[in-house]
Amino acid sequence: MAQMEDSLKAALYRITCPDSATLGNYHLGLLGETAVQPIANHLAVCPLCTREIEQLEVFLLETAVSLQPSTGERIRVWIAKRLPSGGQTRQGLGPAVGTPAFALRGSSSGPLMYEAGDAQLSLEVQDDPEQPGRKVILGLVLGIATEAVEAKLLQGDGVVTAVTLDEIGNFTFTGLETGTYELTLSGADVEIHVQDLLI
Repeated sequence: MAQMEDSLKAALYRITCPDSATLGNYHLGLLGETAVQPIANHLAVCPLCTREIEQLEVFLLETAVSLQPSTGERIRVWIAKRLPSGGQTRQGLGPAVGTPAFALRGSSSGPLMYEAGDAQLSLEVQDDPEQPGRKVILGLVLGIATEAVEAKLLQGDGVVTAVTLDEIGNFTFTGLETGTYELTLSGADVEIHVQDLLI
């Protein structure tokens, strides 16, 4: 008798309850109008289904943030590291290569070389030939896709100037006053920061 009773309980347990998928769809508002009212009526009298809905609410609240990709997952953020003069690359393959296509001759200090994740960045600071007393930054980015990458020069909380890199990774800022800046390079999936850039 006890075995038969257990079998009947197993077969009949919550036989009138909607399945978990239906309860979930009800809670998320995915059921048609005709199916909503019978579930609502059942929830009014069934503590087991009510408890299941409550557990679903808790689960959704706990996982709502984790289901969204974090900023770090969507965008790789790199802080550029200055390389020594004639700097070695991270892979130890010799001096970092690449100078801006627009680089002017006669620079005594040479380009500033940076490394950030997969990217290498070369910056050439020159006098602006068209604006005496002002500076020009000529930049080249290697190692990442440069399509639709924007270069911004910031000072304090404001953007001083912004340009889009060309197809081979060159960019130019002109008419700059001497001072300390921050340079950011922003693309669809990467963001590079060059901090404390003194020109």
